[in-house]
Amino acid sequence: MIAVPRPPAADPLAAFTEDEVRACVDFAKPRQRWGLAGYGVDLAVLAALALTGPGRAVVAAAAGLAAGWAPGRVVLAAVAVQAVRAGVGLPFSVRAFRQDARAGLATQRLGGFLRDWAKARAVGLVLVVLPVTALVLGARWQPPGWPLVAAVAAVLLVLALAVVGPVLIEPLFNRFRPLEPGPLRARLLGLAATMGVPVRDVLVADASRRTTRVNAYVSGLGRTRRVVVYDTLLAGSGGSTGADDEVALVAAHELAHVRHRDVLWGTVGSAALAAVSVLAVVALFDLEAVQRVFAVSGLGDPLVVPGLLLLVALGGLLAAPVASAISRWAEARADWVALEVTRDPVTAVAVERRLALENRADLRPNRLLVAMFASHPVTMARIAQAWLWAERH
Repeated sequence: MIAVPRPPAADPLAAFTEDEVRACVDFAKPRQRWGLAGYGVDLAVLAALALTGPGRAVVAAAAGLAAGWAPGRVVLAAVAVQAVRAGVGLPFSVRAFRQDARAGLATQRLGGFLRDWAKARAVGLVLVVLPVTALVLGARWQPPGWPLVAAVAAVLLVLALAVVGPVLIEPLFNRFRPLEPGPLRARLLGLAATMGVPVRDVLVADASRRTTRVNAYVSGLGRTRRVVVYDTLLAGSGGSTGADDEVALVAAHELAHVRHRDVLWGTVGSAALAAVSVLAVVALFDLEAVQRVFAVSGLGDPLVVPGLLLLVALGGLLAAPVASAISRWAEARADWVALEVTRDPVTAVAVERRLALENRADLRPNRLLVAMFASHPVTMARIAQAWLWAERH
């Protein structure tokens, strides 16, 4: 394990002008407030459906359409809960889109955004309905080995999604093409070889049809693993030394994730958390006090769905600071490895400036929100790390 220096974030005025800082903050702060409001409203909706008479009546009415058929009752209850959540959350999503459109970050019209939103909700519905239905019916029928069988099934589901997600889900939202042959492709493949990372291909996502934001990421495991860069990140490359240097540095960061198996360990951690969560939920709904709170007979009751999803959401909120801290450490390590490989702190600073300005990052972030939800170090911490590397070398 390498030592990862993590200097404190510098003043943003050390790397940005006052106008740049103001523009980013003026965009980011309202978005954060509305994002938190949407998050809070979603929790409130789940609480209302799980804990209040009118909310329970809505779920019961939907489940009642299946009469006495237990699987249908669970499915309809889950669909009802997710439909209410989606309907209440839609105004917050539309507001975020309109803010992007006003700032020039969105390149699609409202209709295209709504189609993507509907696809995302449909995928989310499937990913909620299937495991929730299996869990509730398992608790109802108590197969041999229950609840360990449920915990193992949760682990297998997480692993399956990690493998098939890049193949089945990501193409629903983006089209991918291999990075075309040329100096940049040769440079990136050579960089991967230097880092000792086997790479089948580097793919380009057509993100520009939706946004001007720039990004790159690693997804999948084993043969499905790929490094993906947004075509917006490639804009200006193809011969421009500075632009190609930026792409190479971002690729080195993503390859560092592969070299240190961050995706694999993240998947393993998610699988373990899923198993523990299943066992915890089973134990909780065995308690009479919990059954009384949610007005259900146990985890096998089809009307348990909103209460189950509420507990999952609250558990995710409690786990968020730990997961975020681990993610920030992994991202800082990838930044440091990219500096060690490229030996180009000037480009590292240029990349962070570009990411901040084009993505409208919050250059004066709230420390509590960073601790709770930030998956990456803040911009000025990443820039300070690049400056520290330059001082040491």
